[in-house]
Amino acid sequence: MNRETWLNELAALMAPRFEELGYPLPRFRVAVGWTSAGKSTRVAGECWHSSASADATFEILIAPLIDESMAIAGTLAHELTHAAVGFQHKHNGPFAKVCLALGLRRPMTATTPGPAFIEWAQPFIDQLGPIPHARIDLAPAPRPVRPGADNDNEGATEDAPEFGSSNAKPKQSARLLKAICLSDREGESCGYTVRITKKWVNELGAPCCPVHGPMTMEEGNDA
Repeated sequence: MNRETWLNELAALMAPRFEELGYPLPRFRVAVGWTSAGKSTRVAGECWHSSASADATFEILIAPLIDESMAIAGTLAHELTHAAVGFQHKHNGPFAKVCLALGLRRPMTATTPGPAFIEWAQPFIDQLGPIPHARIDLAPAPRPVRPGADNDNEGATEDAPEFGSSNAKPKQSARLLKAICLSDREGESCGYTVRITKKWVNELGAPCCPVHGPMTMEEGNDA
């Protein structure tokens, strides 16, 4: 069993309760995936309306940020409720009524499993076993620079990321100094700014403003 099968079978086990509450589930499917908010947020789940699906199916996404089965069950029930009662209710009215009847706790925008929900859902989890999934960790990790880079890290980048996704952009890790033009320009300093590595400042001197000439290096402005 893979994680999508686990999620869809769990949803099928939950379905009779929605019918008992007067809100039978429409056609749906569940998958693990990032929500439309992207992986920069901690949104745990999302339900897409059937009108957005090529085959008129409600699409439920469970973000791969958690791997605790009961927490995932709570998120799944929350998103199934959106599909069952209709998006027009948002997190109010029938949506809140059904969530509370399932045993989910407030706030309605981020429900969590309460004792009644756990008592209801635990037998389903016992039947299916724990979800075969491990969470994805988005925390940053140290990123090694390209071997053979200059001592001042001139242009140092990773050949390939060792953390995160395979299509992550290489991180530019050069230490840049800030040069600014302080020449007078109608009563104020010009403000033209350039960032440059220490190597080139030491070898060739400060850069030049295209209008006023030599610029001033600001100390302690590595970036």
